[in-house]
Amino acid sequence: MATNGRPPKPVELKRAQGNPGNRKLPDVSIVQTLPMAVAIPEPPADLGEEGLRLWNRSWDFAITWLSPNSDISAVEHACRTADLLMLAQNKYRATLDSADGRVVVAMSKTMTDTFAALGFDPTSRSRLGVAEVKRASALDNLIAKRQAK
Repeated sequence: MATNGRPPKPVELKRAQGNPGNRKLPDVSIVQTLPMAVAIPEPPADLGEEGLRLWNRSWDFAITWLSPNSDISAVEHACRTADLLMLAQNKYRATLDSADGRVVVAMSKTMTDTFAALGFDPTSRSRLGVAEVKRASALDNLIAKRQAK
């Protein structure tokens, strides 16, 4: 996944703006809604401490867009990778061997890619269309107060 340049505009935003680029958009009738998790799913029994911590944080943080039906394997993969990364870091700290350091770097890259695939950074959430971080201006605050009355 390329990380250079401007993040792509979510399809929902393109639809709301009337598709200004006139590019073909996915057919809405074939989009299926996946059930979201209502609670943290039971973690795999053999997860280590770091993996279990990531499991709970992942489902707690991203429960609105992670589906236990389709995303559970990806979250499990991320958790197992987190356990392995912790082992690799501990080994590198003990040996200071450059080969062990390269393993840590490679596993860190894998974790970053996995987090992006799950929507755990702002750009990925924007691509998924699940969140937008926006600073409210003074005018936005004033309009919100007026509408609340």
